[in-house]
Amino acid sequence: MLRHVEERPQADAVIFKGDGETRIGYLDLHLAAREVASWLQTVCKPGDRVLLCYPTGIEFVRALLACLYADVVPVPLPLPTHADHHLSTQTGVALDADAHLVLTDTAHADAIHAWLTHDDLGTYACVATDGVTYEDPADWVEPMRSGDDAALLHYTSGLAGEPVGIPLSHTNLLHNVETLAEACGLRPGTRTGGWLPLHHGLGLFSMLLAPLLSGGTAVLLPPETFCVDPLAWLRLLDRHQVEVSAAPSFGYDQCLHEMTDEECSTLDLSRLRHLLVLEMTGLPPIEPDMLHDFAGRLRPAGLRADALRTAYCLPEATMIASIGAAGQALAAPGFDTRALDKGLLLPGADGPRLAGLGRPAGHELLIVDPFTGVPAAEGAVGEIWVRGPHVAAGYWRRDRLSAERFEQSTATGEKGFVRSGTLGATVDGRLHVTGTSRDLVLFQGRPLHLGRVERSLLDLGTLVACTAFPAPDSAEKIVVVAQPGGGRAGDGLVRAVRDRLALRFGLQRVGVVLVRPGQFPVTPDGGVNRQLVRELLRANALDVLDSTVAENR
Repeated sequence: MLRHVEERPQADAVIFKGDGETRIGYLDLHLAAREVASWLQTVCKPGDRVLLCYPTGIEFVRALLACLYADVVPVPLPLPTHADHHLSTQTGVALDADAHLVLTDTAHADAIHAWLTHDDLGTYACVATDGVTYEDPADWVEPMRSGDDAALLHYTSGLAGEPVGIPLSHTNLLHNVETLAEACGLRPGTRTGGWLPLHHGLGLFSMLLAPLLSGGTAVLLPPETFCVDPLAWLRLLDRHQVEVSAAPSFGYDQCLHEMTDEECSTLDLSRLRHLLVLEMTGLPPIEPDMLHDFAGRLRPAGLRADALRTAYCLPEATMIASIGAAGQALAAPGFDTRALDKGLLLPGADGPRLAGLGRPAGHELLIVDPFTGVPAAEGAVGEIWVRGPHVAAGYWRRDRLSAERFEQSTATGEKGFVRSGTLGATVDGRLHVTGTSRDLVLFQGRPLHLGRVERSLLDLGTLVACTAFPAPDSAEKIVVVAQPGGGRAGDGLVRAVRDRLALRFGLQRVGVVLVRPGQFPVTPDGGVNRQLVRELLRANALDVLDSTVAENR
């Protein structure tokens, strides 16, 4: 970034669209960050972790850069709310990171102090960076560091929903930004903007670091503004002539539901060159039909269909793992349902349409059988494995989990991969995501995708909710725990469940447990906690309407 300070000192680095509009140029941002950095160097040691608790805005950007300038490791966090589960998550991250202090702004300092006091974190110093009188920023000493040094500690939800820290190095960040810059044509002066929260990697990397490190302008909209008024995002893209933006699938869906013909007629999106649709475990999958409708509604506003591009994101690989080519986002093929049940992606006009997520972005991506480690053939479903300079070295202070996920070797001897925990396949070289590895079990010597089993039962239309898993007392039987519609049980429903699973998956020994409402604990991403339901069944702790678990078919 220092090169851009020298070459384009007055160019806009950040434009923040809050209640009003605030801008800051590269030189002013550099000097403001250096003020904080010079102070940080007097109170922190190189490598100390510092929590950043800010709303989206320029003060967050200033604090983030100050940490990088001072060689301390920023840990971005969302602002605490009054929800107990959210506070406990925040506290867990603070303790896990072993942070040295907390930075925020004056508007939120009282709330941060209240959180720290409430959760007995009074030993953490809390400083509002916009309320400090700083010494001469010339006292700042540019640190000596290597590419392998930690640049930031990013927390993400693990496969079980528990936050885990991922230390990302300077090399990881630079390679990810270079890949995004090459794919989207980022260059000095390019405006990249959107509403993604900066404490989340999707927003931090694509909406802030990518434009700043490439000499462009980050145009930021508060995520809470988008939540209240989704079309504020589209108006931002128009008004500020943004060329690159990104959001998960649900962001496009919300805009589509809010659009009116009158609103569309006021927009000019002709300058938008790249509009990334992001897919990641824990987020709703991309719906090709919805994207097609989105593109059609905004065609009169000048949105080109080839501006829409899909991308697969993996936090362990600094987010961007693959990017689809221009024009392919709306060409999602259909796949045969029966073949997909068997772990194969074969063409099928009447089957599910799966968005193509492009090709590897600056590194290597393999589909691997998660049970044998053998690389899968084209079209075969397996776990997505990635290696390259984007990939982190491991999780923060989670040696066992790191050993399970990082530095993995295939059965053919290829080393250095990270396991994504996501299932997918490649067709014509393009990636398609089909589920998560936690849904896959080895049953009677063959892979069985429990998520597809559950969805096939919900398609019957007689169940409100269900989950499936190998029986706790028999590796040869599958158990289905289900809540019937209206709370009614009956032999006909049990037969329908068993017939569906025999026909679709060849399962002949199926136990069925029908339960009353309120028996399904959920995971943080809103799905049924399959493992916990299994333990409750084992402990006879479910409120059961009817059970055929003991029966053999």
